[in-house]
Amino acid sequence: MTRPKVLMGCFEFWDSPFQVGGHQIAKAFAALGWDVAYLSSPISPFHLIEGLSPELRARIANYRSGGVVDIDGHVWAYVPGALLTPHAKPGLRSRQVNRHWARFSVPNLVRMLRRRGFGKVDLLYLDSPIQGFLLDAIPHRRSVLRIADRMAAFSHVTPSMQALERHIAASVDLVVYSAASLEPDVARLGARRSLHLPNGVDFDQFAAGDRSLPDDLAGIPHPIAIYVGATGEWFDFVLMEALPAALPEVSFVLIGPTEPAASRLAPRSNLHLFGKRPHDQIGRYLHNADVGLIPFDVAGHRDLVNGIHPLKLYEYLASGLPVVASDWDELRRLGSPALLCRTPEEHVAAIRAAIDRPSEPGPGIAFARAADWQGRVELLLAELR
Repeated sequence: MTRPKVLMGCFEFWDSPFQVGGHQIAKAFAALGWDVAYLSSPISPFHLIEGLSPELRARIANYRSGGVVDIDGHVWAYVPGALLTPHAKPGLRSRQVNRHWARFSVPNLVRMLRRRGFGKVDLLYLDSPIQGFLLDAIPHRRSVLRIADRMAAFSHVTPSMQALERHIAASVDLVVYSAASLEPDVARLGARRSLHLPNGVDFDQFAAGDRSLPDDLAGIPHPIAIYVGATGEWFDFVLMEALPAALPEVSFVLIGPTEPAASRLAPRSNLHLFGKRPHDQIGRYLHNADVGLIPFDVAGHRDLVNGIHPLKLYEYLASGLPVVASDWDELRRLGSPALLCRTPEEHVAAIRAAIDRPSEPGPGIAFARAADWQGRVELLLAELR
């Protein structure tokens, strides 16, 4: 039997330490019997100006190898290369570059897709506006735009990208959005049809994965409060500065890029910046911690944070961790077992309570189980049918 084909145009590259919704949706498609072509944001010679970071080296290696094949041959993931690519810099943030960069791709991206068997697909999935050219370049039976965040609230997003998002939203068969609070945004984009499709979790990876103690966590005294993720503009550095000072008996472990955390947070003996770790190892850290943190800056970035439906909530809960989080509209709407806090004092009290009087993990695990990504994708496919 011929497997249906889905072509996905996404932001993050396949082997990124940040495994976001696009990655998990691709894996769920493969598990449901689909063949997947996964395209991530392109690279160009201009990226070299910023230096050869480990991430850029990995993206270049993927490009040079012609992509990687994963999940028993059912996922082909590729980082395109082009002479000009969209960037938040003068001359590269124009609407023309955002819409037509693939014309300058080397090798030609559309011809490569055809050679790979994705010259015509059953479903075109987009979560990155700069991949919108695929709507015209690749014949498809159905098309979907997924909105995972309130894109306009990010400082690096250009007006050209916002214009492209509006164009794509009005062109596709279905717009799906992760946070219920994004519904008015989707309506303003002119979507013909829309579906609230929350984020989810690879439940088995976190609930039943490797629980062995990582070497770098072995020397950290318990109790351990852990945060996994980026520390971007949505991260509450004022709160994260206060918590280790107020709770010297608790070890705070941050897993993710060391910047800007290393320059924004004062060194403390109970604050540990671990840097990035492979996504398939994150469960080991969570199973050997005592409480999971989601310290987001609601007051400083209300529009941005209120558009976030946090993946890490499900990953923490699936691992059996109690969760202490900032209180914002979307998280409160979910009704999860997380302890929601508005002030540093409430966070301190909630962390102490989670450590001193840990709750039964069963309700949190059940909450996460109901959010497995495969079920989310089955809901998407049902809506398209």
